[in-house]
Amino acid sequence: MTYNFQEIPILQTNRITLREATLEDINSVFELRSSQEINKFVGTKKTKTLTEAEEFILDCKNLFKEEKRIFWLIEFKNKVIGSVVLHKIDVAMHYAEIGYKLKPEYQQKGIMTEVLEGVIAFSKTSLNLKVIEAYTHKNNLASIALLKKFNFKFQADRKCNTYDFNRIYKLEIN
Repeated sequence: MTYNFQEIPILQTNRITLREATLEDINSVFELRSSQEINKFVGTKKTKTLTEAEEFILDCKNLFKEEKRIFWLIEFKNKVIGSVVLHKIDVAMHYAEIGYKLKPEYQQKGIMTEVLEGVIAFSKTSLNLKVIEAYTHKNNLASIALLKKFNFKFQADRKCNTYDFNRIYKLEIN
């Protein structure tokens, strides 16, 4: 592994920047985590206050220090339009789960394809991950199509313990 968990890396693609969330991003994080539309396929509790958004950012920073999570904001033309996270990172097991959110007006424009390209490349070269899993709502067809584009395979024999509507997709990295 070449990555040392000292600071969250900035990842660049053609159109977007993935960067650390700071306390100056409370409003953006609140919007992403409280929006009914953005979270319609997500089972986790919606953020209700700016204080909860701040606590989420601080929680992400603490989990990063424990080498268990890397949370990035997705920036497009200097505006925060979404987020992507590697969480439940297990360096020894070469494993992580991925999750992502994108504002509706930026969906279906290839942005998440760029995001996943960057995160998967980083996961392979810097974290030396061998497996990335995604838990996605069975009705989130856009997310399922995105995962299939990157050769994530549906795990028909596995069930999500938390949400019955989630389906598990797994990418094995060579």
